[in-house]
Amino acid sequence: MEIIQPSTILRNYNKVIDEVQDGEPVVLTKNGVGKVVMVNIEEWQRKEAEIWLLTELNHAEQEFGEGEDIDEFAKKYQLGVFSD
Repeated sequence: MEIIQPSTILRNYNKVIDEVQDGEPVVLTKNGVGKVVMVNIEEWQRKEAEIWLLTELNHAEQEFGEGEDIDEFAKKYQLGVFSD
């Protein structure tokens, strides 16, 4: 992960964008302290999907632990495998 100052982006915009697109995150600093991370759009979307999936799994585990009926669970998550 490369750490750069915002002024560097202004001077080397295309190079920085190429690095980000190649999968290398770039940390932008303000007064020498990291403030923002740039990642390519595919990585961002993958992380967002991963967070969503983990959140849904966590909710499902909590509901299962609370004793939700399996048929209610299947209906809620549109799973037809438990229906007669």
